[in-house]
Amino acid sequence: MLRINQARRTILLALVAVLVVVLAAGCGSKKEEASTPGAGGGKTIATYKDGTVTEGEFKKYSTFFGIVQPQTEMYLSIPQLQEQFLREYIGYKILYKPLADKKLSDEDQKNLDTFYTQVKQQIDSNEDLKKKVDDAGLKEADIRYYYTMITSIMKDEESKTTDAEVKKQFDATKADYNVISVRHILIATADPSTGAEKRTDEEALKIAKDVKKQLDAGGDWTALAKKYSDDTGSKDNGGLYADQQAKGWVQEFKDAANKQPIGKVGDPVKSQFGYHVMKVEKRTETTFDKLSDADKASIKQEAASAKLNAFMTTELPKLITNIDLPKAETPADSGTNAGTNSGTGTNTDSGKNGSTNTDKKDDATTNNAKTGGK
Repeated sequence: MLRINQARRTILLALVAVLVVVLAAGCGSKKEEASTPGAGGGKTIATYKDGTVTEGEFKKYSTFFGIVQPQTEMYLSIPQLQEQFLREYIGYKILYKPLADKKLSDEDQKNLDTFYTQVKQQIDSNEDLKKKVDDAGLKEADIRYYYTMITSIMKDEESKTTDAEVKKQFDATKADYNVISVRHILIATADPSTGAEKRTDEEALKIAKDVKKQLDAGGDWTALAKKYSDDTGSKDNGGLYADQQAKGWVQEFKDAANKQPIGKVGDPVKSQFGYHVMKVEKRTETTFDKLSDADKASIKQEAASAKLNAFMTTELPKLITNIDLPKAETPADSGTNAGTNSGTGTNTDSGKNGSTNTDKKDDATTNNAKTGGK
């Protein structure tokens, strides 16, 4: 099935997406930790109003995030993203301070226990990951602390989100909730299971144009999808996705499904997967009052996330006084510094904001874009 990469405004949101998937309901007691894991360990790499971040502390936090979002390690190899990631962490520390002593509900405690059990199983089954965890000194109490910090911040933001803000968020994204039936034939440029190149862009476009020509001449969708489509999730069904919410598709596919004239085979649409030959068969708008409870909860989280992002980009920079990350190492013969160096005592007036851009191709922790029934 064709799925989107959910574009997240911050790395926090990617983690929350993971937590939503693995959580369960249940019982429990109160929160166990209140002090920040790793605080005071090693060199101070950041200072902010009422606090600091040390190397050991940041390493623990980064390692935790590497468990739930493996691409974190790749992000942190880029100096700019490492600094942004650090700034976000400072933002979470500031936001969590007034929430840290709140008692967890029975349901929240059970969710925490379930999350830790699954994380521990992941660590125990991967020797490389276990070594990273051991090297960082990441303990059970630390993992529980970070989970509680992040979920508490999001729940607090959601509790302060008004119905008017939820409605405003829906109005800004209401096309995502259109219910659409669409046929498509995917001419892939890469193998969906291995990522290896299947054909060049030019070759894929040429085939897609030929498929469109055959369809325009009255060709049968069932036969042509079976012959040409690389989307194994729909090729045996005439390329049909029936009554699907638009928000579940990659951006280019979603845009075409929302805008393409009904009943007409459109020009090939390029996405990260290749070229789609599409025909919209039906499209129904969903009004706010017809949304499901799950949709409204999702929109509320998006509205809360927007407010969190606003804090990260407007308020947080005023609270950070210094960033002093180690300088990025470069080859001796390069003569230049590779990338932006964030190890020179960066002042918050430098124009950097506190938001990490994660509009990249995310991994399996964030509802990956997939084809072929994956």
